[in-house]
Amino acid sequence: MNMKEVTLYDGFLAELRKRFPRGAELTNALVDMLYIEREAVYRRLRGEVPFTFIEVMTISKELGISLDNLTLAEKGKSRPFQLKLVEYANPADADYKMMRDFINMLATVKDREDLEAGHSTNIIPRAFCYYYSNITRFYHFKWLYQYSHVDSLKSFREVVISPKLAEMQQEYLRTTRQLKSNYFIFDHLVFHYLVTDIKFFASINLIAPDEVQALKEELMQLLDDMEHFAAKGRFSDTGNEMFIYLSNINLDTNYCYLSTGDFHLSMLKAFTLNMLISRDAYTFERLRSWLQSLKRSSTLITVSGEKQRVMFFEEQKRLIETL
Repeated sequence: MNMKEVTLYDGFLAELRKRFPRGAELTNALVDMLYIEREAVYRRLRGEVPFTFIEVMTISKELGISLDNLTLAEKGKSRPFQLKLVEYANPADADYKMMRDFINMLATVKDREDLEAGHSTNIIPRAFCYYYSNITRFYHFKWLYQYSHVDSLKSFREVVISPKLAEMQQEYLRTTRQLKSNYFIFDHLVFHYLVTDIKFFASINLIAPDEVQALKEELMQLLDDMEHFAAKGRFSDTGNEMFIYLSNINLDTNYCYLSTGDFHLSMLKAFTLNMLISRDAYTFERLRSWLQSLKRSSTLITVSGEKQRVMFFEEQKRLIETL
């Protein structure tokens, strides 16, 4: 190898060790990914035998490592992201695997005392809407409407969430309740956007009046539950805390980050239900800084901010009554 290749290869090994600080975990992960003997993995990690090109590509794909970023080309101007494009209409094994991998990743960090998680959102996030079947189904319906061809549009009534997908959604909720602490910054118009969408689809006869009524009832229940939770700020079953902020400015899209001392994950919402994901440290710092600054133009309504909290939920209930 020439000097540039050595630097790139060393960067690749360093990235592996950063993802798996414990040597045994890294070894086990590579054995599972590459289908090679444990001793062969040891030799590669000690530098006695290099990873083959196919092995490097396999590992990079599985772990979301950007080889472009390892070259340090245009550092600071181009950052790596990976689009997690899950097919929700008819999920295949690969789609369920992506969902499973994300839940497993949450499970590995849920007990970390240094866990930090932040979200800014202009739609009802999964950690809230998955408790309500019709609201969840509406976001799937909206995704299908934007994704499908005109001649294959489905009505809201035709959209069905499979038992396997529903169980995975509930497992996601169980896992998020175990996260030690996280916060959500809501666009103050988040329910306005949702009500506007429902009215539009009802106006073109894709959502029937009885279905609008079912959505209305669930939205009222969601508001009651949110208001009750915001007064306490903790999950009743785990005791873990979650803070809710209301942004006083409109949010252009949804951002999320998750971090511990040795792990960083940045996420941007794409196509309503999908995500762009990056494990790049610089991207994480920029995203975290962005959300921290957004807090300054937001109002905390969890535990504190009682007047603002009461006013917000009363306004949303009046809005939903218009459905």
